[in-house]
Amino acid sequence: MTVQPHLRDDGPRARAGAILQPYLERSLGVLAAALLLILVGVTCVDVFGRYFLNAPLNGAFEMTEVLLVALVFAALPLTTERREHVEVDLLAFAFGPRMNRALIAFGGLFSAAVFFTFAWRLWIHSAKAASDGAVTNALSIPLAPFGYAAALACFVSALIAILRAFILPVEKSPTPNMEKGTS
Repeated sequence: MTVQPHLRDDGPRARAGAILQPYLERSLGVLAAALLLILVGVTCVDVFGRYFLNAPLNGAFEMTEVLLVALVFAALPLTTERREHVEVDLLAFAFGPRMNRALIAFGGLFSAAVFFTFAWRLWIHSAKAASDGAVTNALSIPLAPFGYAAALACFVSALIAILRAFILPVEKSPTPNMEKGTS
């Protein structure tokens, strides 16, 4: 990630914020990769069966839907932590560092409010789906656990957005070999 020079922070708060990334990578990153691998497998089996054996995989569409939901929400906290959400900073160079930091804090807190709202509404919707016994049509996969997982992912993303509102990104320093050159 390239950080704009006026938004760079190499202080102790920024380094402390970088501690979170390895834990998210090892948990949610691995989960997202596994879900993607399963999604690819389901799609390949379905396509092969459909076009070569004239026997598509039963429930492939539902499995794809459920896996895609799980994949998107598993990756949401990672995307928030890496600051990889779509961001428009048209006026970043028009303001000074203090105003830009205030705008970053506002953006992070606003994002957190949106994520908390999503988490709250997803939790309520999932509780209703659980009480109604909502399942998918063909495979009868219960929908509530996926809603609860999505709500939890939104909640974690909200916490990360709050953290990111007050901790600016750290520019990764080059490796020692790159600094010295080869002469």
